[in-house]
Amino acid sequence: MTGSRTGIPQQPTFIAADGRIPFPHTDQILRCRTNPQMFEIEDIHSTAENSHARQTALTTANRACSGCPIVTGCLKWALANPDLTKTGIWAATTARDRAELRDRLVERLGADWVAAVVDQDRRRRERQREVRVVPPATRELALARLELEDIPTRPEPYNRWTEPITPDRAASNRRALVQAITNEAA
Repeated sequence: MTGSRTGIPQQPTFIAADGRIPFPHTDQILRCRTNPQMFEIEDIHSTAENSHARQTALTTANRACSGCPIVTGCLKWALANPDLTKTGIWAATTARDRAELRDRLVERLGADWVAAVVDQDRRRRERQREVRVVPPATRELALARLELEDIPTRPEPYNRWTEPITPDRAASNRRALVQAITNEAA
C-alpha cells in the first residue's frame, strides 16, 4: 500500500534547512517579518485595471530588501535552501533569479558550492579579526627590541630622600666632595 488513498491523512514532509549556512538573525524590525505578504508575488497577476501589478509588487519588495541589514545572509540562506525558498522574494531575488545564481555558483565553485562559500566567509571573518588588532605603541616596540637585544635598561636615578645611603654611595659622595674642595683650592 502506498498510503495515497483518500481519507487517510499523510504525514507532512519535513524539509530540513542546510545547517552550514544559518538563517541570519537581527533584533531590528524587518519588513519581511512584519509584512510577509509583500514578498509573496506569485499570486499577483496583472489585470486590465492594473497592467503592471506584478511588476509594482516586485519593485516594492525589492525596495524593502534594499535597506535590510541581513540581505547578504538572507541571500546565502535562500540559495543554500532551494526546497525552502521555491516561491517569494528572498533578498530581492525571485525564484528564477535564485536558480540562475545557483547555476553560476555551481559553475564557479563546484557542486558543493555551499562548503566553498562557508569557507570563504570563515576566512573573511578571520581577516576582519586580524585587522582589528591595535598596533603596539612606539614605546612598546622599543622595549620589546631592548628585551630581544638583551641590553640592560638604565637603573632608576638615586633618590636621596627616599633611599638609604649605601656604603658605596657614601664613598662616592666623599670623593665628589674631596674633588670639589681640591679644585676650588687650586
